[in-house]
Amino acid sequence: MAKKKTPPGPAGDMARKIWLAGIGAYGRAFSDAQESIAKVSDDTSKYFEDLVERGEEIEDAVETRGREIAQRVKAPNFSMDDRIKEMREKLKLGAVGGESRLDVIEARLATIEGKIDQLLSADDGSSKRKTAKRKSAGKKPA
Repeated sequence: MAKKKTPPGPAGDMARKIWLAGIGAYGRAFSDAQESIAKVSDDTSKYFEDLVERGEEIEDAVETRGREIAQRVKAPNFSMDDRIKEMREKLKLGAVGGESRLDVIEARLATIEGKIDQLLSADDGSSKRKTAKRKSAGKKPA
């Protein structure tokens, strides 16, 4: 068997104690870490289960409240024809002399188109001007 080699005297004894203290600190830290991890693991799953339970309670409360509100709310009692009729009435708001806004706009547009047609037909014969001919400088001898 091989003998342990330690320096002789109090310095060797002190070096060995320091070495053993380091190993002991490592072992203690390792054990504490394992215990902490186990505790956190247990706590984590407990917290998770509590959160799931609370979420289920809230979900049930929301669904119940939603059903209550849905029962109180009535479906609209008008058809598509009623909606179209309502929209037509809204378009006639601000009507002038019983005409709808659209009728007034169409009449104004027709008047404007008529005036444009008059201007274009009057412009056909009178707008022809004589264009001045340019004098060409001609070619210069090279």
